[in-house]
Amino acid sequence: MPLVVQEAGRIGMEPEDLLTIMSYETGGSLDPWQKGPTTKWGQHRGLIQFGEPQAKRYGYTPRASLADLVKASADYFVGSGWKPGMPFVNTYATVNAGSPGRVHASDSHVGGAPGSVLDKTRSANMAGHRAKAQNYLAICRDEAARRLHPDTYTKHSSGTERVWRQ
Repeated sequence: MPLVVQEAGRIGMEPEDLLTIMSYETGGSLDPWQKGPTTKWGQHRGLIQFGEPQAKRYGYTPRASLADLVKASADYFVGSGWKPGMPFVNTYATVNAGSPGRVHASDSHVGGAPGSVLDKTRSANMAGHRAKAQNYLAICRDEAARRLHPDTYTKHSSGTERVWRQ
């Protein structure tokens, strides 16, 4: 099971939402050490762009494994007041504005992308990252099903896709 799916499940978040945010915050690279802006919280880095105090608090350090970094990212949501069932705009506000509910806040004055949390969640840019997350998760589901039931799969005529045999 992919780490993002595991950690999202552990905290009660939709894996698609967590992966969308990680993709958006890393500019699509999913680089766990992606540099972001420098703010009053220091140099931002990582899958959800931790500030330096937040990275220290959640154990987001160079000595941590990738599993630990994804766990730290999920733990940040819970520690910042996010609750299962909150709409995506509040989930993203937890990262971009520090807590759920701050949907009209903006980090553009400290080097973030222009617009409020609400603007960003409605943007074509965020939609592109959501599509990327959906595609990745679909591939993961397909590969897991193929490993569990290899005799029920066949290659699509294009040779690149896998589809259920009818």
